[in-house]
Amino acid sequence: MNEVLPSSGPDRDAALRDVSIPAICLLIYHSLGVLFLLMSFGLHALGVSLAGMSQLKTPGADAFPALAGTAVMAVTSGIGLALYGLGIFGAIKMKKLQSYGLAMTSAILAMLPCTSCCCVIGLGFGIWTLVVLNKPNVKQAFH
Repeated sequence: MNEVLPSSGPDRDAALRDVSIPAICLLIYHSLGVLFLLMSFGLHALGVSLAGMSQLKTPGADAFPALAGTAVMAVTSGIGLALYGLGIFGAIKMKKLQSYGLAMTSAILAMLPCTSCCCVIGLGFGIWTLVVLNKPNVKQAFH
């Protein structure tokens, strides 16, 4: 039978200690991803990209490729910001032991190479977080 843990106590305190550092690492990782994405989009919008550089070499060239590239970058940046935002929200919830599903989502998002600014670090943080989240005392503390 599942027993409900109190809002405080030695089991909950141990679980909070277990998730604290991985949650902070995920929070920093996803926050750096947001900063990197915003910086990348800003540079692209200013023309510091391959499409922008080609416009500098040939004055009077059609501006459509640069505009299309910026539009694609805006859409992909929006998707990336939403995923990073979800990762940040999940890390905050994990730190408070409030939502097991969002904590798992945050860890999995860190491991995806298409959403991370440095997939090797994200993979390490994600695996470490999944191991911590699957400890019986931590899993029970979320419920």
